[in-house]
Parts: sequence; structure tokens; C-alpha cells
Amino acid sequence: MDTGKTTAAGTPRVQSDLGLDGKLLSSGQPTPVLAPKKALQDVLLAEGLLAVKMSVDCQSLEQLQEALVKNLGQNSLETRRRYAQSILRWFFSDGIDGLLRRAWLAYGDEAIVGDLLRWSFLEREPVMGGCVADALFPLENGITIPATYFDKFLMDFLHEAPPEKTRKRLKINLKKLGFLDRAKGKPDRLTPVVPQKTSMLILLHHLFAPKSVRSVELRTLFANPFWKYLGYKSVAGVRVLLREADAAGVVGKYVVADQLEQVTTCHSLDEFLERKVRI
Repeated sequence: MDTGKTTAAGTPRVQSDLGLDGKLLSSGQPTPVLAPKKALQDVLLAEGLLAVKMSVDCQSLEQLQEALVKNLGQNSLETRRRYAQSILRWFFSDGIDGLLRRAWLAYGDEAIVGDLLRWSFLEREPVMGGCVADALFPLENGITIPATYFDKFLMDFLHEAPPEKTRKRLKINLKKLGFLDRAKGKPDRLTPVVPQKTSMLILLHHLFAPKSVRSVELRTLFANPFWKYLGYKSVAGVRVLLREADAAGVVGKYVVADQLEQVTTCHSLDEFLERKVRI
């Protein structure tokens, strides 16, 4: 493994606009709330993409929530409400004009937004994020994974035996996220997740240069598991991308000298999105 162990619980978190019951706060004051770490929900990537597209025509999270309840395809009104709350918590924790909507407006690219949906879900769900960053990352793509491997991860992460529903949903979600190939009667197999290069650079700017140009030491960058959530399997792969970005002029410079290794942006996040920078 190329870097030290990282956990989703240790990553920077934005505050949530949801209350303790998952509903929007009438006061508008953000409250940092995460679901109980033992309770996993089914990841809603298709619904999340729909929400990002619908958000373009919404002026507030309340309006988006109402639109989702009306337009989600589930028959049960209660299910649509619950799904809408989860979608806002996972994908709009930074508000109606958050990263995912801004990325959609800039690029209109479902592949890029798909990468950002995967990152955002794993960032907001510590069990899932920890599994990807710590349990799956060291494994080679194509390897078969016995069920006991996930059971051990959950036991270590939760410090108690996981509920059966959590055991099942962990693997179901990993399949939906693209990390796991599951077939009846066959062992689970780790599959490669290949992100868009631009997605990596969007998150680099979002996390480290949101307001102004910044120089970021790579040890700091690698300490945040966002690149693992995207699907990168080694720090070497990230370095290759940064060199390519440097050569293309979409970052200021990528420097390796003595004990210093850092990347300097040439845009803030706002400028990056306004210019619709791609690589």
C-alpha cells in the first residue's frame, strides 16, 4: 500500500442542512449530522443524478426536496420522502448551489457528475467510505473477496457484530458504486473504477483551492481519501495525472525537489468551473 491508513471518518466534512430527523431546518442554520454509522441505506446514484439536473431549476433545498418527492419513481410517498432526504444529505450538504450542481452547469457531463456523486456519497457515509479507502484500496483489481473479509472490516470499524442488513447493503452498495462484481453462486470480485481525469482536478480545487490559488503538498493531498473514492489504486496514478495536468497547463506547476513534492493550482475552484477546464 502506497500511503498510510486513512479513514472516511477523518476527512474534512461540510455541514449538513438537515435536522436530526433528516428534514430541512426551518431556521436555515446548518447542523452537522450524520446517520448512525451502523445503519446503511441503499446508494441512490440514478436518483442523485436526477436531483442534480433538477436542482438547476430550483432556488432552495426546500424547493428541490418538494420536486424530488413529486418526481421520484417509487410508488410509496413515504419512500420518496425518505429518498429525497437522503439525496439532499449525501449530495447537497453544501447547499442548493453546491459543487455537484455547479459541475453540471459547467460541464453537462454525466460521467463527471457520476464520479462526484460517488465521492460525495462515500464522503458522507463513514462505513462505506472506510470500506473503500481501507479495505478495498490495498487489494488488486480482479481479486476474489471472501465474505469474511467484509465481516472483519465491519467488526473492526463498528467494534461490534454488524446487523445482517448492514452486511448485505455494504456489498450491494459496493456493486452499485462500481467497485464489486457480484454474480449468483460466485465469489465477489473487485473491479476497476476508472474516473474522469477532470473529476480528480475538480475535487483537487474544491478541497484545497476553493477560494484562491493554493500550493498543496502531496502528503496532504494523499491524506484525504477522496482520490481513493474516485477509484485511483495508487499514489503513482495520481502523480501521473498531476504531471499530465502540469504539461497541459491546467495547474500552475507540479514540483518534486529534495523533500518537497507539491502541486500549485493556477485557478480557484470558481475560475476552474467558469473556464470549464478539462483534461
